[in-house]
Amino acid sequence: MARCLLCTSNDEQAVLEHLAEKLWDSRMGEFEIATPWADAGPYWQAKFREMAVSAKLALTA
Repeated sequence: MARCLLCTSNDEQAVLEHLAEKLWDSRMGEFEIATPWADAGPYWQAKFREMAVSAKLALTA
């Protein structure tokens, strides 16, 4: 059985980065050319990191 990364990790920043990347990846089907997370650029990475924080707060509230 898989363990909950949110619940078991002691590295919150790594979890948020992982979540931001997965959120980014989930949106790639909407674009003509899929862009890897590493190439998303600082603006979009910052926006998706903000969304990751919001998602974490919603899931742990």
